[in-house]
Amino acid sequence: MTTWIFALILTAIACATLYYAAAGRAVNAGPTTRDATATQFRAQLREIDADVASGDLNAAEALAAKSELAREVMRAKSEEPGPRLRQGRSWYWLPVPVVAVLALAMYAYLGRPDLPSVPLADRAPAQGQGLDLDAAIKTIEGRLATNPSDLRGWQVIAPIYMQLGRYADAVAALRHVNALAPPTADSETDLGEALMMQAGGSVVGEPLQLFKQAMAIDPQSVRARYYIAAEETRTGAYSDAVHDWNGLLALAKGDEPWVVTAKNELAMAEAGLNPSAAPAGADAAAAIVAAETAPSAQPSPMSSAPSAIESQINMMVDGLEARMRSQGGSVEEWTELVRSRMVQGRMSDAQTDFDLARKAYPDPKVRTELNVLAADNGLVQR
Repeated sequence: MTTWIFALILTAIACATLYYAAAGRAVNAGPTTRDATATQFRAQLREIDADVASGDLNAAEALAAKSELAREVMRAKSEEPGPRLRQGRSWYWLPVPVVAVLALAMYAYLGRPDLPSVPLADRAPAQGQGLDLDAAIKTIEGRLATNPSDLRGWQVIAPIYMQLGRYADAVAALRHVNALAPPTADSETDLGEALMMQAGGSVVGEPLQLFKQAMAIDPQSVRARYYIAAEETRTGAYSDAVHDWNGLLALAKGDEPWVVTAKNELAMAEAGLNPSAAPAGADAAAAIVAAETAPSAQPSPMSSAPSAIESQINMMVDGLEARMRSQGGSVEEWTELVRSRMVQGRMSDAQTDFDLARKAYPDPKVRTELNVLAADNGLVQR
């Protein structure tokens, strides 16, 4: 408020200065022509009186001289120009509306009249002005401690906890969110993800129940359906997994980053559902699942001498790994590589590839799926 008062005072001073300068007032002006003429006539009159006193002029001559001087004064006054009309002075006030219009126009362009008034102490620091994240978190936590019913505060701090790996705090914050507002598919899924990360990537128990509740609220919830289908694949519920993966892919537009993974997971579920029908040229990970889930009467390809399909799979995965290490690749490709190494049972190579993926994509938000996969299978972030 002080800033606006100061701005108004400066505007008023500027307008007053412009008006005063335009008003045409005489400032430190010298004597005018009329004043000089009057002074001259007075001096002549004093000279006539002096000549009379000295005897140089008698009374008749003095009267004649004064009469002539009077005629000169009257002639000088008649020759003076008449008073000029003060024309064109209406523009004195022009700067005032001009300044006002400019000020309003700039505020309409730069200002935000739609925002509510916020005390300075409650304003969030602008980006790029040395924001201290720890201090900001402590500030929010302090407000939530005094006002635990602040829904917006819990919604803001929960994802920050997730990014910092403070999963227990994120769980507590998201429980407040669901308690203060009717649960939505997103809020249920967020809480399920936090609990899953807190449990090291396992969705067993409450996380899975939350994902199912999210699906009940919104059957088109992509994240909830994804976690449910992945858990069904992991536990061998291939029939349900095939149904849910197909349902998830039906929701895709085709360019989502999870589509490739979903298709591969669907291939794995289909291979697990019908191992004998898995094609030789299938995806490496799907082919491995098909081999591992073959009937027990046949020796497992992973525990016996390498078969043709196993050799083909190894060549595919090794070729993918060589390309990724030399040329790099997308986070989805790294995820598939790590998953393939896990299915092969080569956990050391899976750990190495996971480390390389983390170096290629340091932002944990980009590799959420990979982190969940690693945590679910015992890989560590070194």
